[in-house]
Amino acid sequence: MNEEDFIKDPYKKQTYETYALWKSLPSFLKGQPRVALEKFGINEEIVFELLAIKTQSEFSKIYKIDVGTLTDWNKRLEKDGLTKDINAWARKLTPNVIFALYKNITKHGRAHEVRAWYELIENN
Repeated sequence: MNEEDFIKDPYKKQTYETYALWKSLPSFLKGQPRVALEKFGINEEIVFELLAIKTQSEFSKIYKIDVGTLTDWNKRLEKDGLTKDINAWARKLTPNVIFALYKNITKHGRAHEVRAWYELIENN
């Protein structure tokens, strides 16, 4: 794929934008039941529909897009910085994750959680 391929609009632009949205959703939510998603504060129907899709091949079948096209779209998303945006978004949640880890350690004291704490905090 050359530079010109990245400059022009992707094939099936609306589907590409839907794919970009699906790709940006947290993978741990994909395939979760609606009730669980609602507990996370999700209330948009399109997000429920997208989170029902677990894998890229499922997305390919539902939206009738060749897997090779999705591979090209992944390259485009990476070039456009979507991957970096997701990481930046996730980094903002680190304090919440560390606090949740701390609460679990003090409540349950499981070895793998204590080890994770030491790896993240003490050996940083």
